[in-house]
Amino acid sequence: MSNLTQVTLKNRYFLRDYIAQGGTADVYQAWDNLRATRMAIKVLRRDLAQSAQFNRMFETEAELLRKLEHPNIVRLYEFDKDGDIVFIVMDWVEGTSLRQAIDDRKSPFNLDEISRILQPVCAALNYAHQNKVYHCDIKPANILLHVDGRVLLSDFGVARFAAEDRGGGTRPYMAPEQISGGVITPATDIYALGITVYEMLSGKVPFRGETQNAQGTTARERIAWEHINATPTPLRQLNPKVPASVENVVNTALNKEPRDRYATALSLRDAFEFARMEQGREDNVYLTTGREPYQPPSPVGRTVTPAPQPAPPPPAPAVPTTVTTVVPGMPTRGPFLIGRTGVFGGQFVPISKGELTIGRRADMLLSLPEASISRVHARLIRTRRGVYLQDDNSSVGTFVNGERLQPGIPVLLKSGDVIQLGRTQIFEFRG
Repeated sequence: MSNLTQVTLKNRYFLRDYIAQGGTADVYQAWDNLRATRMAIKVLRRDLAQSAQFNRMFETEAELLRKLEHPNIVRLYEFDKDGDIVFIVMDWVEGTSLRQAIDDRKSPFNLDEISRILQPVCAALNYAHQNKVYHCDIKPANILLHVDGRVLLSDFGVARFAAEDRGGGTRPYMAPEQISGGVITPATDIYALGITVYEMLSGKVPFRGETQNAQGTTARERIAWEHINATPTPLRQLNPKVPASVENVVNTALNKEPRDRYATALSLRDAFEFARMEQGREDNVYLTTGREPYQPPSPVGRTVTPAPQPAPPPPAPAVPTTVTTVVPGMPTRGPFLIGRTGVFGGQFVPISKGELTIGRRADMLLSLPEASISRVHARLIRTRRGVYLQDDNSSVGTFVNGERLQPGIPVLLKSGDVIQLGRTQIFEFRG
């Protein structure tokens, strides 16, 4: 399609700058005269736009995607046409892409940096998968890094239809079943995300068509053969600083069989987080060079101590022994929580080795019935260095000493920290 810069679509969208060319569309920065703001306009390739079948499929998908409202998904507003020009309107993201960030670096990403990107991407993917939407083109170019620190996933849907009708997607990131025309599932996106993490850790994708016995006459054919048949070069061979536990997580995501990968994006997220914080691996968990291991930032602000209660709060509802074990007296050793208010007021909750998940679901390790608590709210992660608290994109937030935690970013707790979950549940941490 010819360059449409300086063209106005629908007497509304003025195409200011040509941004990029993809396999299915051209992307422009545009000015929306009605919203009085910048938008991203994606103009479909002319051959796709002239296909009635593709138009119907794309329009249906656009209507579905318009309903996907998630803080880590680039919002799609409209699907429209102006003559023979078919386009979609999306939020403009001020920043750069993970693709550009990888290309600009001279060294692999450390685990902390990867976590800050992987956490929101997995949250976005899980939300999309729950809504029966599969991305089918996960790659660094479609992971956007906003100047305000947000991470957003873009380009939902288009690649899916391209893959179904035209063998689209991006070959170095495509799952074996996607290449061979098999069934698309959430595992397809998890594979591509595994490729992306592999690239962030090593600086290169695992399959580049360079295997000596790879079959095919073109690079695309050889790469496709490798996805289906070849084993990636071990991550630790390319980057010896990668912990074995992290390498195992990536290898699981890259299994040839979809059923052998992580069942959900959140499972991949949790496995990665546990691997990087695994007891005994703090010295190399962030893959830093020549400096002390990164210390997650602790909240800054005045310590908030709840006012003394005139009388002990009423006993908390009975908690199933299969969920959380609380003790009436103060534990003699090990980190623990003291319930100051809420249903756990007056009770002590030991924090054993591993993770303690917190949420409203009955199967959570620490189940809180309060209505403001999210079904999966937060988690405590015990390591040799100490206990970390992480908010899991809860609706009302998780607070330490009055400061709201950034979702997905673990914070190292200090003895005496005051933790608030929901509107009424307050714990004091002792470690």
